[in-house]
Amino acid sequence: MSGELIVRRLSDPKEFEEAVEVQKKAWRMDDYREAAPAHLLRALADNGGLVLGAFIGEKLVGVSYGWPAGYYFYSHATGVVEDVKYRGVGFKLKTAQREEVIRTYGVSLAKWTFDPLQSLNSRFNLARLGVISREYVVNYYGEIKDKINRGLGSDRVKAEWWLTSIRVAERIARKVKPCLRKMKELNPVAAYGVDYVNGVPIPGERSKEDRLLSTDLVLVPIPRDISAIRDVNRDLAIRWREATRWAYSLLIGEGYILVDNVDGGIGYTLNVLWRVPLSRVLSGPEPWRECGETS
Repeated sequence: MSGELIVRRLSDPKEFEEAVEVQKKAWRMDDYREAAPAHLLRALADNGGLVLGAFIGEKLVGVSYGWPAGYYFYSHATGVVEDVKYRGVGFKLKTAQREEVIRTYGVSLAKWTFDPLQSLNSRFNLARLGVISREYVVNYYGEIKDKINRGLGSDRVKAEWWLTSIRVAERIARKVKPCLRKMKELNPVAAYGVDYVNGVPIPGERSKEDRLLSTDLVLVPIPRDISAIRDVNRDLAIRWREATRWAYSLLIGEGYILVDNVDGGIGYTLNVLWRVPLSRVLSGPEPWRECGETS
């Protein structure tokens, strides 16, 4: 697939039909009922909502939609078809959405949900966009049957994207990068260890709750590909869900903010929770990201 990548509002009825197909492909849905229908997207776009499409040439390859919700904008879904994922399409959709929201709705905050057990989602939201979260909800949507979410429950964190903050501007511009040496100097505590069975990471022994709550920096290991683990060992995937659910439920709400995703060991990454005021999180790079310009 070749051509220039362009993001714009959708307006033609045919484009909204194509947007349904994009959702189906992005989340590998077997059931069209899991997708927002074309008539709903059309109504949303015509009545104060924002429906953006990403085009490569004439082909719609990504869609993002949401609506104003008082003092913030709610971004319900952003999806990209499989054959162009990880090529910057999702990032272009979100940054275009940011510009539209600031200009059209005059708000400085956007919200949505994402699964903090999905490593690529965590990396994209926390490390690339500069999202944070201060709320974790168990089984937020009930059972979702697409091939990405099925069988794991729908635990979610509620994302906050502070659109005009220094943090977001720096993340989007790639002005800061993680420095694991500096992170180690801060003596973070892991919520639990990581063991291996046949080279596959499994959640290990949990840290004591009083030890976790005595530190301001906690690392929550998550597998690099929970979907692949679930497809071959559903019980292990559920163990990962239970381990992360315990950690997030304990820490979020006790002053810890989910702020970052960094590399871990073989087969896993680390979601980072930091106990500081929100103003500190939004005002500049974290101590472990004060490493200079990215390459």
